[in-house]
Amino acid sequence: MDPAQLQRLLADPTRSPMTSWYDPAVLFRAGLHAVISQVFGRHSDRRVIEALGGQAQSSFDYSREDGEFWLDYVADVGDGWNSTYAVAYWLSQDTLTLRSRAGEEVSTQAARVLLFGGDEVYPYPSGNAYDLKTTKPYATALSARTARPDVFAVPGNHDWYDSLVAFSRTFCRPERGFATCRVQQTRSYFALRLPHHWWLLGVDLQLGDDLDEPQVQYFQRVAETLEQDARIILCVPEPQWIYEGHGSGPSSPESAATQFLEQSVLKRKISVFVAGDLHCYRRHESPDGVQKIVWGGGGAFLRPTHVRHRERLADGSEPRAFYPSPQQSWRIAWRNLLFPFLNATFLWVPGVLYTLSAWLALPYLRQTSVAGGALGYIFSAAVFDPVLGLWLLIFIAAFVVFTDTHVKWYRVAGGAIHAIAHLLLAFTIGSVAWHMSGLVTGLPSGALGRVLMTGAMTFVASSLLGAWLVGLYLLVSLQIFGRHDQHGFSSLRVQDFKGWLRMRIDTAGRLTLYAVGIDRVPRRWRAADRPASALIVPDDSSATPPHLIEQIEVRPIR
Repeated sequence: MDPAQLQRLLADPTRSPMTSWYDPAVLFRAGLHAVISQVFGRHSDRRVIEALGGQAQSSFDYSREDGEFWLDYVADVGDGWNSTYAVAYWLSQDTLTLRSRAGEEVSTQAARVLLFGGDEVYPYPSGNAYDLKTTKPYATALSARTARPDVFAVPGNHDWYDSLVAFSRTFCRPERGFATCRVQQTRSYFALRLPHHWWLLGVDLQLGDDLDEPQVQYFQRVAETLEQDARIILCVPEPQWIYEGHGSGPSSPESAATQFLEQSVLKRKISVFVAGDLHCYRRHESPDGVQKIVWGGGGAFLRPTHVRHRERLADGSEPRAFYPSPQQSWRIAWRNLLFPFLNATFLWVPGVLYTLSAWLALPYLRQTSVAGGALGYIFSAAVFDPVLGLWLLIFIAAFVVFTDTHVKWYRVAGGAIHAIAHLLLAFTIGSVAWHMSGLVTGLPSGALGRVLMTGAMTFVASSLLGAWLVGLYLLVSLQIFGRHDQHGFSSLRVQDFKGWLRMRIDTAGRLTLYAVGIDRVPRRWRAADRPASALIVPDDSSATPPHLIEQIEVRPIR
């Protein structure tokens, strides 16, 4: 790449920011994709079509690699450029020295295999989205290297939103490759035969549903080739062990599928479970030494560690480590008080909904003073005005559905209280705006000009105050009730606290896991003076280099 091309890349306006999840357009399209994928994905399984129409796939053999074998696992990538490229840049380095919080240093090497663990693009998949948000950062980071990793990927729920079409074109076409790297898989699942009788299996559970029959048959053939002392690393798209007891239950389809794979297909215990989906680091360890690791730090918005999922798991596994710390996570959550300023495009939503609510209640607002109280309008409208009453029922029902909880009574009570708080605010703003418009214009109550000014004043005030109330609700839900962890942190779009999981199999066959974290990713970049492993390097003194969250020596299962 010549200097002019580098400068164009550095100044490229298409380098994506973090996804604005509360943008109305994003909310609508993401919701539409999710509904379509849920409905049609159940009746048209892309994995079956892939198996029937594609070439046969066996396991991929890395067991004869000389010396130490290194593998990188990164999940939830393809969001903002800064966060995605920071991870791609650091994992592309030939050697990387990591310092722990205690000051100890460990030297690691670039991976022979790069594994993407799910959700390879946000907010929804397309060929252009993968190229812009995933392929481009990794190609920029890896293109200057002479030794590039082989790439494998399992799909997450966001990859399934187009029934796996764009994912398959990106990661399951060996003739095309990915980001200057070799790809070999032709299906959305695979098995890697690693040195010293270690195996890594990547499974596709299609939106948390189940294992399709061709996939079961594939892993049955793999199981026939397992050595007697084979040890297994299982990569799944979602950490069902975390979600058990929080809405999905221990008998959820994904949990049942994993148990079926372990008990009926492989017929042996799995040593290490690893998953993404939650954009933070969590590790649990069972009494018999099984490691269950979640690390979705590849680029997507941060998820909290100070709310739910912290307790002992259903199988007795104890929590061992979190990143960021629960204290840091708790402090970050308070940024929801700045919700209107962090989510400016969302202001249209409360503005329109509040103004419409006030307009439907305008006959009551015109007849009653501000001191009359907004709550009286709600009850009177529900009894005497069927149009407004239906609107209020729909309004409240929407908030009940939005409420994040696995307890039904809490969903109804919490959702209704949240909705009534918004209605109270909407009617209060509308009432104040009606009376102020009369004072300002001096027009009678039936004048069109006064009605229009009331609407304008209501829209402006409700845009800010309504959005702030949403942020307050998310903050209270997080800090007091431990709910809405996804909604409450997607609003913040935190691009820091990213990282990946580096694995090493040494010459004696011992597996060591290195959880790598980046506290603050660079915001500025420049062309490398002498590109050795990446074309673009950090140019931000406030950024922090990767550090070692923890080092885990995987011991034999008892």
